[in-house]
Parts: sequence; C-alpha cells; structure tokens
Amino acid sequence: MKHYSLVIEEKLVNQVDELIKKHGLYASRSDFIRDAIRQRLIEIKRLLEDGETKIAIEKPENEKKQENEHFRGVH
Repeated sequence: MKHYSLVIEEKLVNQVDELIKKHGLYASRSDFIRDAIRQRLIEIKRLLEDGETKIAIEKPENEKKQENEHFRGVH
C-alpha cells in the first residue's frame, strides 16, 4: 500500500474517531477511509451503469463559501 496525505475537516475526523472508539467498527481511521472510498466507488459505478450522467458531490459549507469567494472576482 502507498501512503497519501489528505486534508480532512477536523469535524469529520472527530466523527470517525468517535465511531471507532464507541462502536469498534474499524480498527483505524485508515481502515474507515479505505472502506468509505470503496463504498463510494461502488455507488458511482452503479449510478453510471444505470445511465446517470450527473453524480452529486457534497461539499462542506466552508468549501462552498471559499469557492464562491474565489469565483466572485473572475467574471
């Protein structure tokens, strides 16, 4: 396996840590992230096989705000 650095909101990391601590569903954050990526890939492949042409990507509110600020001056 190869190592990668990711930028993830602290709130999301805290939620993952809480799941691991309270429920023992995953051995580590890395296990959770690998599983989340696998599940999302399966979901997207199914949507594409069903003919979907648009895939929803949820962005956190702070990213939406930054994106809007970035594009505001580009007109």
